[in-house]
Amino acid sequence: MDIFGQTFQKTPQTLTARPGVYLYYDREGTVLYVGKAKNLRNRVRQYFSRDDAVGAKTPLLVSQITSIKTIPTDSEFDALLLEANLIRTYLPKYNAAARDDKSPLYIAITLNEKLPRILFARKQALDRSHDKTVFGPFQSGRIARKLMQSVRHIIPYCTQKRRDGKPCFYTHLGLCRPCPSTIHTPELARVYRKNLKRIALLLSGKAARVRSQLEQSMTLCADRMDYEQAGEYKKQLDALRSLLTHTFEPDVYADKATQRITDLSRILHLSSLKRIECIDISTLQGKWSTGSLVVFTDGIPDTDHYRRFRIKATPPRPNDVGMMAEVIKRRFAHWEWPKPDLLIVDGGKPQVATAMHLAKDIPVIGLAKRFEEIVIPKDEGFTVLRLQAASGALQLVEHIRDEAHRFAKRYHTMLRSKYV
Repeated sequence: MDIFGQTFQKTPQTLTARPGVYLYYDREGTVLYVGKAKNLRNRVRQYFSRDDAVGAKTPLLVSQITSIKTIPTDSEFDALLLEANLIRTYLPKYNAAARDDKSPLYIAITLNEKLPRILFARKQALDRSHDKTVFGPFQSGRIARKLMQSVRHIIPYCTQKRRDGKPCFYTHLGLCRPCPSTIHTPELARVYRKNLKRIALLLSGKAARVRSQLEQSMTLCADRMDYEQAGEYKKQLDALRSLLTHTFEPDVYADKATQRITDLSRILHLSSLKRIECIDISTLQGKWSTGSLVVFTDGIPDTDHYRRFRIKATPPRPNDVGMMAEVIKRRFAHWEWPKPDLLIVDGGKPQVATAMHLAKDIPVIGLAKRFEEIVIPKDEGFTVLRLQAASGALQLVEHIRDEAHRFAKRYHTMLRSKYV
């Protein structure tokens, strides 16, 4: 095998240890596979090591490789973006997910809108709309979301399409600023659009330009003694530097999430658990009652799809089942939201029965608090499972339930502090 005019045995030692992207070619010069690495030398070596698991999994790919091209980058962040662009360009045979579009995720920016949003979308959704600036595909949905969570701490942005004059949930966390829902002046609109254009630059692999812009803005603010705003720009620069030294390796966590989904699918006899939703109620003697909806995609928290509900009904005394019913009705009134493959409710048989009645054709289970029992509908009644603590299925359900409880409690606490 000839690689850059050298025998393969010499190649791993001569390749750089920097982050970057590697492309495998066949004898016709067709790109077989595109991958990224935080250490190009080690990653390429893995494919051709007899003892390495990566090589063992892909013997057919390795047998067809006649040449390799590597493109070093300044950071793994740059490698991640370059990998996505090259996969989109070449659609390599062995980047199978990108070809059949079963799992890759795209990041889209609606720059055509007056106040743009950032969205995650599959290829089918993008094909129905041509008015978005698109980045990807990203081989791992978890990596794409992790990437944008990091970006959001550098440059705040909005994902929701609402103009009701009230700031969105993420405004309170400092992750949506200025919030489009509260923009009433041309100056604020200009600032927001400038933020979105900077994000587009970042996702285009032009982090150096964004860093330069932030440094200039920080200097200008300091010169006019606006030290508070200069401090904000410094925080953004620190977050950007952190992003550029970040490691985007999903394998260990993603493998664990996949195994937990597999365990739960087997127990529930469900073929797909791509999107799981969980609803939780938080109340204190019937006051300031709130509901939360959290979403897990591929076993990973999908925070952009989290929603919160302030309970409108005011029964004479606290009624957990009634409040759960209200939140479920309001959730499924949103036909535009993706349909879940499974709905989890925090509670036992009464909550599960209510959810089954309202969320028709959607599998429902409950997680009872007392013994950490999973309540499953069966025939005309219910069956209760008590799983081992080490069960991946139980760990996943508990993780989802705990996340829903945390999210509901945060909103509940915020309301109490506002009115007490």
